[in-house]
Amino acid sequence: MTSKNKCLTLNEKIKLIESSEKDKLTVKQICELFKCGKSQVYNILKQKNEIKEQWMNGNGRMKRKPKSNANEEINNLTWEWFVSARAKNIPISGPIIQTKARQIAEQMSVTEFKASNGWLESFKNRHNIVWHQICGESNSVDVKNVDEWKVKVKLIIEGYEPKNIYNGDETGLFFRALPSKTLSVKSEECKGGKLSKERLTVFLCANMEGEFEKPLVIGKAQKPRCFKNVDPTKFPIIWRANNKAWMTGSIMEDWLHTFNNKLKKQNRRVILFLDNATCHPHLNLSNVHLAWLPANTTSLTQPMDQGIIYSIKVNYRKMVLQSLLASMDSIKSVNELSNKINVLDAIYWLNKSVNLIKPDTVKKCFIKAGFNLVLDQPTDAINDNDNDFKLLCSTINEKVDSDEYVNIDKHLCTNDTDIIADTTVKPCTSIDVEQSSSEDETDNVPLHGNDIKTYKNALHEIKRLEMFALDQNNENELLESILNLKNLVEKKIASQITKQKTLDEFWSKI
Repeated sequence: MTSKNKCLTLNEKIKLIESSEKDKLTVKQICELFKCGKSQVYNILKQKNEIKEQWMNGNGRMKRKPKSNANEEINNLTWEWFVSARAKNIPISGPIIQTKARQIAEQMSVTEFKASNGWLESFKNRHNIVWHQICGESNSVDVKNVDEWKVKVKLIIEGYEPKNIYNGDETGLFFRALPSKTLSVKSEECKGGKLSKERLTVFLCANMEGEFEKPLVIGKAQKPRCFKNVDPTKFPIIWRANNKAWMTGSIMEDWLHTFNNKLKKQNRRVILFLDNATCHPHLNLSNVHLAWLPANTTSLTQPMDQGIIYSIKVNYRKMVLQSLLASMDSIKSVNELSNKINVLDAIYWLNKSVNLIKPDTVKKCFIKAGFNLVLDQPTDAINDNDNDFKLLCSTINEKVDSDEYVNIDKHLCTNDTDIIADTTVKPCTSIDVEQSSSEDETDNVPLHGNDIKTYKNALHEIKRLEMFALDQNNENELLESILNLKNLVEKKIASQITKQKTLDEFWSKI
């Protein structure tokens, strides 16, 4: 006998929809298969888009959408905080959830909210939280969740071409880090703190065809000293600033609206995969559909984490080392060179590092993360470690571990885990003093054309041209050309050094 009042789970509703769409079963056949009434089947098929969305973002066990209540906003903010904390493998207990909820209520000036034990039980039931998921969980990724996600991806990306499937993620960057500093940094906590003044946060976004959006770079100063007479809006990257150099909800929201407007002009509709960080707002956009990666699985499901970010950092560190080797005879210590690396250098090195990434590398990373359902076949693991980079590291010091140097800022915090605190974006209008900044001083004695006989002489003159470009108002195009030439000459000098048996032999010939 058909049960008129049977309540189907999300998984059962998805199977019901598939039975109608793929198996082409009639309503009567579906009723017999799932033992439910006709009106229930009609309602499910009518709401199939909403049910699919709920299934994509849930775990398949919730029977119906939870009813809203007077404390809905507090519940939502607490849930976002919980997801963010669990994504970082932070153990959460019931009292911790209650304390956090009270803090959120207090900051929202809601005085009647008590976060009682009854509220906690309701919160747990609403989000299917069970204690064995909260306490004592290991740091390893749950393979079962990853496998379930790969099944969901097929439904999520259905109808999208590879060029319209995007992934975005933030990464921290110690833009002045050198190999000789590796040991001192290794013992530090890479989550802000003492080393935060030497860092940037970089948001990278690319599609499955290997096309990158303009990188979003977040620093601590609105307009560092090295930006004097330079228009930040004409940079090859997007520049933003706040007092922690972190990604915030307001910065991300602004970027998403800009990205959406660009796609609207191109008449394109895309899907963008993000993790559940608290700085990633849940928006309804006309041309960008936001999809969320499952918590605590991003090390396996996020394409950017499969080798894209690593490859970009290899390219960036390589340029840092080339600059170091090219300037070794004009500095007294490695620290002196580190201080001469400013944000402007970092911006152009970073942009060039992104441009050097091959589209095939990006495709492989998407495939490795499970996005191989719209391509021909799976691809082998990525192995983009640059042998030239390893050679540069060994030239500086035979004991330098290239992987350790690249990953020096891998666990650097890029956003505030506190859902309420959100640093306001500082527009680039006034000049701030860049932290630990020192300008590159050059000799004012000009060289004649006949005096430029080595790459070292050429680099000296290029640095003087760089200072000239910086003194001109908004000559970004001129500056970019000079910096590209500077990078090329530094690369030539570094390649000559690595071919010599000793550094003394190199300096005697250059």
